[in-house]
Amino acid sequence: MAAIGQTGRSFKMAFAKHGTNSWGVAASVTMGVHFESDGAMQLKPAMITDQAFNQAFLSTAQPGLVESPSLSLPGSERYEDYQFVLEALAMGSPAAVAISTSASGQTTSWTHQFDLATAIDGLGATFAIDKNLYVDELTSSKINGFELVQDDRGRMVKTYSVIGSKPTNISSVNINSTVAGASYPALGNRALQQEGVFRMNLHSAGAVGASDAIEAESIRFRFNRPQDAPHVFGQDYVTEPADNGHPEFLIEITRPRMNTPAANSMYAAVRSGVAFKADWTFLGAFINSTDRFKILYQYPYLQPMDDGFLAATTGAQQIKPVLKLRPALAPTSPTGMAFVNPFRLTRIMTNSTVAF
Repeated sequence: MAAIGQTGRSFKMAFAKHGTNSWGVAASVTMGVHFESDGAMQLKPAMITDQAFNQAFLSTAQPGLVESPSLSLPGSERYEDYQFVLEALAMGSPAAVAISTSASGQTTSWTHQFDLATAIDGLGATFAIDKNLYVDELTSSKINGFELVQDDRGRMVKTYSVIGSKPTNISSVNINSTVAGASYPALGNRALQQEGVFRMNLHSAGAVGASDAIEAESIRFRFNRPQDAPHVFGQDYVTEPADNGHPEFLIEITRPRMNTPAANSMYAAVRSGVAFKADWTFLGAFINSTDRFKILYQYPYLQPMDDGFLAATTGAQQIKPVLKLRPALAPTSPTGMAFVNPFRLTRIMTNSTVAF
């Protein structure tokens, strides 16, 4: 009888923040994640040959520098998940976890708040994938951004951008039992499109309120930190990537149909460079009598981009205005948002674990 082959259904993936400024040194993974892909992670050494005179065929090759893995890791956005640690690694400044609501006989809710650091030097994670026959380990990686958008069924999907050192399947730190022993979150508790509300008004106006909610068919938020990944003497994998450009942000909103606020006001905003502020909130099930699971993005200063307004008149999307906004450093903190960095992320959940 033929042996049964392996499939991705039986694989497990987990991660851990590795030591500060410990690039190339693996951490023992403890936090499970439910990504839907390994980002095609692969060991890719450059094979070196000589195309020299006086040889009819290429001579034997030697493995040279290893290509730095550049991965996109997609998965469902969940209210209660260890992915908040990856968000903190990408943003760089998690605040101390604080009790949101605590009452006798009820589940305590905790607030996790993440702000943008100017750089994420020294921060990184180890990933390990148990493929049953062996464990693929990415010893060191930099979480250099993420993107949030809904799929066609209304599930919110978050994709993390990862730059790594090099994969190995002979790790002595993360073996099958290590990955199996990690703590894995429940598969449910997903954030859905119908649970989200996007509110926006002028940067100079009062705090955003219920009347500022906009109708949007789709919303995409992308955050990326450009990183270099240099090879250095003494090792075949890249040294720790570092910020080598300004972080890039994009909010893209597709409105369902042309109307006055979706068209005239947005066209005018592009023409005059008007600044807005906004928040994007998802509310899940109740944790206790006061708090619900919550994901909140806040943007104190938004400006239309160069190609910030599109209203196509042909095809299946006529006429659904598309607005592209760039979160930026605010000159002053607006009413209701006591910070100036391009965005802040706040989560309320039952997990009291400090990101790092």
